[in-house]
Amino acid sequence: MRGVTADPDPPSASHRPGEAGAVEPVDLDDPVAAALFESVPDGQVIVDASGAIVRSNSQADQMFGWPRGEMLGRSIEDLVPDRFRRAHEVDRAEYHGQPHTRPMGVGLELRARRRDGSEFPVEISLSPLEADRGLLVIASVRDVSERVAREAHASRIQRSLDAIRDGVFMFNPETLRFTYVNSGAIEQAGFSRTELMDMGPLDVMVGLDEKSLTDLLHPLLDRQVGSRSITTQHRRRDGSILIVEVLVQVPDLGPDVPPTVVAVVRDVGERLAQEDRLAAAHQELQLAEDRERIARELHDTVIQRLFATGMGVQALSSRVRDPEVAERLGRVVDDLDTTIRDIRTAIFGLQGGVFGAGVRAEVLKVAHEAADALGFEPRVRFLGPIDALVPAPVAEQLIPTIREALANVARHGAARSVEVVVRSTSERLHLDVVDDGTGPAAAGYSADGLTGRGLVNMSRRAEALGGSSLLRPGDGPADRPGAVLEWDAPLDQAPMDT
Repeated sequence: MRGVTADPDPPSASHRPGEAGAVEPVDLDDPVAAALFESVPDGQVIVDASGAIVRSNSQADQMFGWPRGEMLGRSIEDLVPDRFRRAHEVDRAEYHGQPHTRPMGVGLELRARRRDGSEFPVEISLSPLEADRGLLVIASVRDVSERVAREAHASRIQRSLDAIRDGVFMFNPETLRFTYVNSGAIEQAGFSRTELMDMGPLDVMVGLDEKSLTDLLHPLLDRQVGSRSITTQHRRRDGSILIVEVLVQVPDLGPDVPPTVVAVVRDVGERLAQEDRLAAAHQELQLAEDRERIARELHDTVIQRLFATGMGVQALSSRVRDPEVAERLGRVVDDLDTTIRDIRTAIFGLQGGVFGAGVRAEVLKVAHEAADALGFEPRVRFLGPIDALVPAPVAEQLIPTIREALANVARHGAARSVEVVVRSTSERLHLDVVDDGTGPAAAGYSADGLTGRGLVNMSRRAEALGGSSLLRPGDGPADRPGAVLEWDAPLDQAPMDT
């Protein structure tokens, strides 16, 4: 910079450095140089070897909050926060030893101090200037507060996006190359951020070509629709395939900002698998209900009709005089009995086969086995999700209890029907065995329900689980009141010690 001379009207030399007017200001006698010094958008400060400010432009005065001309003669350290002043003095001395044009504080976040003590981020460039009065340094100061604020805002947005578990892919609709990916996208794709930034959506989306992608984006770019959603597949870096749901948008960022496509990608493989499992379970439940209905109709309708038909044929055979006809009718009765047994076996398969070897199947098996001793098939009802709620320790006591209860009815009850009801709640299992026989008193059982080896065993099984057992008369007529076994146990059981 040419034309640097002493001010024609210098301030008094009695002023000390650091006070306004304590040094001789620098005058720019070249009008072009003076105009450039004042017109640049950055703050310009000229400092002498002692660190005194010998000239500043209006931008610097305004930036640092000083009235025009009052920075003259002050130490450059007055523009530095207190905590950095000592280090700045050392750096300034080193620079004067080896002056050269360079940015100041490369890699550092520089801070400057205003007159009121407030601080702001700056960028500073230093240029040496040889003058008649010795080496001067021109410091160009730029206030970067707005840029730092934008960067901080962008950083907060990026941290927020990285916190999203879904993948966020942004790409240029012209080049079809990614311009941003969040941490969720990196985890989904299995590629590094650097690798993804050299890729585009066509590199990860399976079965989608450029024309299909362009057709997908066209109504978004033309603002015909606000978003589009598709379910597709993504290929990971290791070659594995993800089933994903993609929400595609083109946000309006203003007329001067090129359009950017934002794709939010969610891995829905597990959700779809769960939906498939639920659908299969629903289908299995419907099948079970159909089988239960068919079994019930077979038991309540078909078997009863066959049994009645057999009774009728048997009664008719006793009136037939012809031995051959009577023999044939007897064979018909035997065939009906065989058919009834076959249907009962089929009923057991319909009711128990769906649930494999669960508690329901075991209960049905016990009831089926008791049919020969009783002379009829006990009716079994389940209330609640028995297989899902009843733990093994409870099931191990429930099955022999039902077997013992049905055996007691067969030996002492003279019953013509028995109903076994197994009911579960979230906390307890309840068992009722109800018959229409002569009742506990006729069988010689006492009112407390503990007389008889079988009843004692059932009671002990319940008590071992923390439950109870009671045999009481039913609600039938006096001659055949029937009996009701009430047995229950809590479901929160650990395996019992034996």
